[in-house]
Amino acid sequence: MESSAMYHGNKVRTLRLHAGIATQKELANRAKISPTIISDLERGRRELNPSWAMRIAEAVGTSWQNLFEEEVE
Repeated sequence: MESSAMYHGNKVRTLRLHAGIATQKELANRAKISPTIISDLERGRRELNPSWAMRIAEAVGTSWQNLFEEEVE
């Protein structure tokens, strides 16, 4: 079972790439979050908090709720 941190990290990475944002640094600049935090999030080393979720969602053009929704296959 995938941990919550890994799930959200994968979701952040997928949304970043889908938005055409090639690098973690670019996402960090757009979201006004430290590049280290973005890196840690994408690697599952940090839990995604609501403040970061809102900033990341705005940077990639989606709702913050989308970062917490589970995908249905």
